Amino acid sequence: MKNIILIAAPAAGKGTQAKLIEEKYGLIHISTGDLLRSEVSSNSELGIELDKIMKKGQLVSDEIVEDLLRKKINSSNSNGFVLEGYPRNLNQASRLDVILNEINKKIDYVIYLDVPFEIALKRSSGRLQCKYCGKIYNLNDEKLRPLKNGICNNCGKEIYQRNDDNEESFKIRFNTYLENTKPLIDYYKSKGLLKEVDSSKDCYTVFSSIENIIGK
Repeated sequence: MKNIILIAAPAAGKGTQAKLIEEKYGLIHISTGDLLRSEVSSNSELGIELDKIMKKGQLVSDEIVEDLLRKKINSSNSNGFVLEGYPRNLNQASRLDVILNEINKKIDYVIYLDVPFEIALKRSSGRLQCKYCGKIYNLNDEKLRPLKNGICNNCGKEIYQRNDDNEESFKIRFNTYLENTKPLIDYYKSKGLLKEVDSSKDCYTVFSSIENIIGK
């Protein structure tokens, strides 16, 4: 059993790496971003409010994210998971510890994907995602471009640019990350769980470094 957390700034590649880990190791990929977007797509009252928050580049409250996350983890029958996009701050990390203790699970690795702001911004401006299967593409990375413009390689459906992948929203998200999320590095380092990976390289080189951590 392997339970993994990915910590990274926006556009550092955590979504791509989470998918590769899921495919390689058979872990359940839990993305809080996907959980939130799924709620938005439901057009529920909560979903409408979440849509407004996300378009402004702001973070959703801990209580809402925790509730969605708890339901997802409890509904999973997997022997392990890779958690992307949570926790984002020390309070969430503490609450995650409580959730995992309740269901007798623990975190095995916390992988920090380190990337400079300039590279993250460039990736964000070219990032696309499939509306149906969630596969991520990037027009600024030759290895991550779709084979057909606007069409997903996996399912043949439409790919799109997220509303919060514009420069103004990205700068807000990145600055919020610096303020709230980076303290998690020290938190998990003190627990002996943190592993750092240079995420400025191409996605497969980054994944090779992750494999060296988790095991081939």
